[in-house]
Amino acid sequence: MEKIFKNTIKTVILVIGFSSFGQGSIKDSVSIKKVSVDDTTLSITLIDNPNNSYYDRINNWDFSPTDDVSYQFSINYLKENESPLIKKTPIIAQTKWLPIKQYQGKFYTYYPCDFYTYFKVSIDDNEFIDWTGEGPFASKIIEQNKIDNATFEFKLTGVTQKDKKLIIHIIDNEKGIAVFEEINTDMNYYYLMVASDKIKSLPLIVNNCETNKQTELLFDEPNFDELLKQSKL
Repeated sequence: MEKIFKNTIKTVILVIGFSSFGQGSIKDSVSIKKVSVDDTTLSITLIDNPNNSYYDRINNWDFSPTDDVSYQFSINYLKENESPLIKKTPIIAQTKWLPIKQYQGKFYTYYPCDFYTYFKVSIDDNEFIDWTGEGPFASKIIEQNKIDNATFEFKLTGVTQKDKKLIIHIIDNEKGIAVFEEINTDMNYYYLMVASDKIKSLPLIVNNCETNKQTELLFDEPNFDELLKQSKL
């Protein structure tokens, strides 16, 4: 199965390379590959049109009834631990962030087969919210600092992590791309994010599992040391 997915992502990139992506010169969407694995149909599609509904599906911040349950659970935790939310104006202009992938130095938005592992972040004047596969969980912003015009530091506490330090490194302000750095006691954890209002500037790869869930596409592991040196403010 792994070989199929490696070949699929290579095919996706090949099509992007020949299509002058982002210049409005190709169709709304390009069907890349349709395969059957263990009697499951899976299709990979490259989306070109920023008005395509798939962009709005991943850039959706509305609460569902189940989201209300997880969110209230996190709020109750803060109250029970005598750490209620405090109204604070966010120090960062971009307050909604979505995950992106990298392949051969280029960035892509990715619509996964299984949204249980999908993760996004929102910040408002009351809380910092981690949107996970189990729903949104609020954390209290204990402290927030603007290190410089490209670096923002948050100290958080909540039900998902009692002591959390997050640094947002904006590496490309025009495209809204940032490296998120979580600092833990044992190691630092990095991942790529894009501001929600800039997401349509990136190509979107849709991994549509039409019958059953399958393994996600394989992308490159970014060189975060190099990315952090490439600020484009």
